[in-house]
Amino acid sequence: MDPQDYSSIAQANIPYDVVTLPSQGLFYANKVTQVKVSYLTAADENLLSSQNIIQSGKLIEELLRRKILGNDINVPDMLECDKQAVLIFLRNTAYGPTYEFTLKDPKTQQQFKYTHDLSNVTLKEFTLVADDKGEFEYLLPQTGKNVKFKFLTSAQETELENLEEQYGNGQIAPIVTRRLELLIQDIGGERDKGQLSQIIQTMPIRDSQEFKKFVRTNQPGLELVVTVKAPSGEDITTNVVFGAHFFRPFFGL
Repeated sequence: MDPQDYSSIAQANIPYDVVTLPSQGLFYANKVTQVKVSYLTAADENLLSSQNIIQSGKLIEELLRRKILGNDINVPDMLECDKQAVLIFLRNTAYGPTYEFTLKDPKTQQQFKYTHDLSNVTLKEFTLVADDKGEFEYLLPQTGKNVKFKFLTSAQETELENLEEQYGNGQIAPIVTRRLELLIQDIGGERDKGQLSQIIQTMPIRDSQEFKKFVRTNQPGLELVVTVKAPSGEDITTNVVFGAHFFRPFFGL
């Protein structure tokens, strides 16, 4: 029997649930809107407690590869918001929806704990409409040129995170321009990557900043900003952050 057949049989017998993707599938070629995700098991504790993989920074990617069933979506191609939705599902179904923050009171400088209910996480409102290429439009305010863009995948976000490490000896990492190159697919009808790169290098800073602000404000995702009232009465704004610590309730159990 083909190894893939064994894999299909094994997956068919794994309990799972269906997670709806915040991106609505608008950014994937097959327009997948939901994925089958299996529950965390005792075997997954080996992964969650492995210091080697935690230190490598690959824990989340490996966890998603293990738990998302089928071939409908490639983990590196997923948008961050879709990955986050799967991670929240895994944590909620394994440990419950309560998530404890340790925060510092800005008035007294004393630490305190706050418990957040992850079951109340909602989707951001998403109103942009994509064209037949899955691209969105934006009019640059200074030059008046029309831009067509796509939101970044998690693999592209990782590329940007690693970019600075590739530059040393006082070199300046081109993080801003590389982000624009990954986002922008077309400027004023020009789609050649080499030409686009040259146009981006000379883009007025107002156009660059307003475009990035537009992308940041309108990208699909989850409402992960949390406002907490400290013991002193001061308000603190923080975010639900995903990483090894997101699954810390499992460590040591």
